Amino acid sequence: MKDEIRKNIVLIVLTKYMRLDDVIKWCAISFIGFILGTSTFALQEIILPLCVFIVATFFCMSFCFAINNYYDADSDRENPRRMHRNALASGEISKKEGMFLNVLFIIITLLIVSLYKLGVLYFAIILFVWPGAYSIPPLRLKGRPGIDVLWHFFGFFFLVLWGSLFASSLSIGSLSILTWLVAISLGVFSCIGQLWNHYSDYEFDKESGTRTFAVRVGLDTTKKTINVVLGIHLIVLLLLFILYSSHYLITLLIVVGGMILGFLLLKPKKAGFPTRKSFEFYLATIVGGSVYISCLLYQIFSVIHIDLIKIY
Repeated sequence: MKDEIRKNIVLIVLTKYMRLDDVIKWCAISFIGFILGTSTFALQEIILPLCVFIVATFFCMSFCFAINNYYDADSDRENPRRMHRNALASGEISKKEGMFLNVLFIIITLLIVSLYKLGVLYFAIILFVWPGAYSIPPLRLKGRPGIDVLWHFFGFFFLVLWGSLFASSLSIGSLSILTWLVAISLGVFSCIGQLWNHYSDYEFDKESGTRTFAVRVGLDTTKKTINVVLGIHLIVLLLLFILYSSHYLITLLIVVGGMILGFLLLKPKKAGFPTRKSFEFYLATIVGGSVYISCLLYQIFSVIHIDLIKIY
C-alpha cells in the first residue's frame, strides 16, 4: 500500500494537498484581475509578464490551500466528508513532507517575483500572510466565527487586485473603477459561498465542536445573513451592469443570454446541486457569472478596439 502511495505521490500532492481544482479556480479569479488591468494584448509585450504572473499565482494559491490542509489535518481526519480530500488526514503524506512543500511554495513565488519585478513583491507577501493568518495558530482566523467570512471577502478582493496590480506595475495596464467594482463583487460572492459551506456543514460542525458562524448564530440567522449578503452582491452587480454592460448591445446580450442559459442548464433539481435549499448561492453564481463575462468582454473589446455597438 505504501509503495502504491509513493508511486502516485505527485498526483496525491496535486489533488489532495494542494487541491489543484481549487487552485485553478482561484488563479482564474486573479486572472480576471489581470485582464481587467491590462491595456494591451500585444503578444510581444504581454507574454513574459503573463507567464510570470501565472507561475507566481499558481504557487501562491498552492500555498493557500496546502497550509489550510496542513493545519486542518486533525479535524479533517474525523470528518468523513473531508478526510479523503486531505492527504495529511488520510496519511498519504507526512507532516514533514507537507511543511516542506509549504515552504517551497513560498520560496518559489517570492524568488520569481523579486527577480522579475521587485515592485510587486510586497503585495505577494500579503498574499502569503493572508492565508497564513487564516490557517495558522494562534491567530487562525478560520476558527473565529464571522471574521472567517470577512477573510474570504478580502481574500478574493486581494486576488483581483493582485492580477491588476501585476499588470499595472509592468506598465501594461492600470487600476480602473471596473477593477475595483469586480474585486468588491467577487469578494462579496465569496462570502456567500463560505456562509453556504457553514450552512451545509452545520450538523457535523455542531457535533464535532467546530466553531463556525452557523454554529454560533444558528441556521435561521445564517440563512438571513446569506440573503442580506446576496442583496449586497446584487447591488454591486447592478452597478457593474449599469456602468458597463447595459450601454452596449454585445455586453447586454451576454448578460441576458448567460442568465437564460444558466437557468435552463442548471435549473434547481430535487436531488443534487443546486437544490432549492441552495438557490441563493445558485442565483448569485448565474447572475454574477453573466455580468462578469460581459465586463471581461467589455474590457477585451475596448483594448483591441472592437466596436461593442453602443445602444445609448
